[in-house]
Amino acid sequence: MKIILAQPRHIKMAAEIFCLAFEQSITFFTPISRKVKTAIEDIFYLLHRAFGQGFFVAVENDKLCGYVIMADGIKRLWIKTITSGFLIKAILSAASGKYGLTPSALYKIVKNKLLYFRFEMTTEPSAQVLSIAVHPEHQGRGIGQKLLSKGIEHLEALGIRRIKLEVRPNNISALKIYEKFGFRTVGEAEDLQGKWLIMMRKDCLGENNMLI
Repeated sequence: MKIILAQPRHIKMAAEIFCLAFEQSITFFTPISRKVKTAIEDIFYLLHRAFGQGFFVAVENDKLCGYVIMADGIKRLWIKTITSGFLIKAILSAASGKYGLTPSALYKIVKNKLLYFRFEMTTEPSAQVLSIAVHPEHQGRGIGQKLLSKGIEHLEALGIRRIKLEVRPNNISALKIYEKFGFRTVGEAEDLQGKWLIMMRKDCLGENNMLI
């Protein structure tokens, strides 16, 4: 098994792993269909264009086992969303039914994103672990830890010390891994599905887990 930079040929499988790993979160908004998977694939292609140097995949025998996306600056994603034409394309695709999203599903998705934007606007800018997942068939082999290690190494090579992530408080296995890598809980956020714990790497913290 090796960790390499993601290539365009890896994106559809990375999106599939996302669907498998976060099925409950996705189905909160909409049932998973082929059209919904197309929407998620389009988002992953956008993420690859925005953060290609921080998008790593775990590959074994030419099969994708997992991925991690490290964002060195979230503002780049919003700029890429507009300048690449993705925003207009996404709106048209959703309106035409290409993504198979009902009006109620779209409403919940937009409302959820607005809650996220509000959180982002009220916190200090930082790099972050944007998304990480391992295929269910390959979980328990330490692949997630290897992906996270590679992602942190990438950001540190850019001179970045401040790295945050969000995780659900009931995701105990993920919490233990993040704590192993020096992340500590520094706050909470909330969206339509409930609470997120905000975690920051230890070397960005002073005494009592205060940000420095």
